Amino acid sequence: MKVNVIDGVPGCGKSTYILDYMNKNPDKRWLFVSPYLDEVGDGMAGGKKELGRIQKECESLKFKSPSTTPTKSKSFLRLAKAGHNIACTHSLFQRFTQEIADVLSEQEYHLVIDETIDLVSFYDDVKGHDVKLLMDSGFVRLEEGTSRLIWTVPDYKGRDSTVKELCDNGCLFLCGEDVLIQRIPPNAMKACKSVTILTYMFEASLMCAWMRLNNFEWEFITPSELRPNSEIKDIIRPLLHIVEPPRAIVDMQRTEKGLYNRSVFNYTWYDKKSDGILPTVKRSIEVALRDKMPKGDVFWTTFKDWRGELEGRGYTRGKKVGGQLRSPFVEKNKRASNEYRDCINCIYTINIYPNGSLESHLASLGITLDRDMYALSELIQFIFRGSIRQHKDMWVLILSERMSLLLKEWLETDF
Repeated sequence: MKVNVIDGVPGCGKSTYILDYMNKNPDKRWLFVSPYLDEVGDGMAGGKKELGRIQKECESLKFKSPSTTPTKSKSFLRLAKAGHNIACTHSLFQRFTQEIADVLSEQEYHLVIDETIDLVSFYDDVKGHDVKLLMDSGFVRLEEGTSRLIWTVPDYKGRDSTVKELCDNGCLFLCGEDVLIQRIPPNAMKACKSVTILTYMFEASLMCAWMRLNNFEWEFITPSELRPNSEIKDIIRPLLHIVEPPRAIVDMQRTEKGLYNRSVFNYTWYDKKSDGILPTVKRSIEVALRDKMPKGDVFWTTFKDWRGELEGRGYTRGKKVGGQLRSPFVEKNKRASNEYRDCINCIYTINIYPNGSLESHLASLGITLDRDMYALSELIQFIFRGSIRQHKDMWVLILSERMSLLLKEWLETDF
């Protein structure tokens, strides 16, 4: 098994290339994994099945999507045993069992992953005190010599069934006293005949860190059909207008001595914010949108815990698109979506750093994350949800001076 990484700026033609490649290789069994249902289709058991992009553009390959009957995982297993070409989401891929991995190996599937998957991540569905309670109650214990959690009650059925499933799959690790890290086992990926990953800035990703942990080898390939990164950047430089934030936002990022504070607008800053600071941030966004950005559709993001406090005039109301109400708010890690490609205004209120506990966990295993490259990759993926993806003018308001500088420096390079 080998891993090929096709690493290129969003919009360079990666998806078009791989769909064409699969169409030209119908003798192979394909597993296509994407972040979103509208890419892979919805194989629901009742009612009308919804086709995704993969079914429409690879019609002759007859891609199937798992249904919910009896579960997505069991439906996937049934399709794989029958040897169908299958399309599924990142979320389902993260729940693959050893049994599924065995079938992928037997059937010699070729795996395509659209955008990297965070196969090592901070697991926050269980709070710290609940972790301690589970351990004190004897439901879980630490595997000897490691930080992996082992579930000790085989027939358990209850509110922590998801934790049991993750423990049974060997996914959960304890970091410190009460922080959980989820690490997906490599079995399913290693079971496939080949693996191709479509992304940009792969080596800055958590998936790359996970692959290093699991001793994967990969090579970067650049199909001739793709547009070079330098060509894409030459096109977008004059079209991407970086809006300077109001003075109040600039002043927030200076110490009393006038020194630049790189951590403003990160998660910890929001969590420890002083009273009255977010109303000032909201007013500043409203002013910048009114005075420095053109009339047009907006998409924006912040950390979800402070979305309500930052929602303001001009960038809160939803819009009907294709018969559906589209919210202007977009999750900060949104990838591989064209839903906002008509939006000419982007508001980015956050300063990205890797999760501290996750970073410490990886460091203890000899893996170091490049904080700036990690942040830049998230920012680029986000802004390319908007009209710049179609090489049309777009205005972007970035509150964090650190994030804005990273983007400006990136625009001047060819990578």
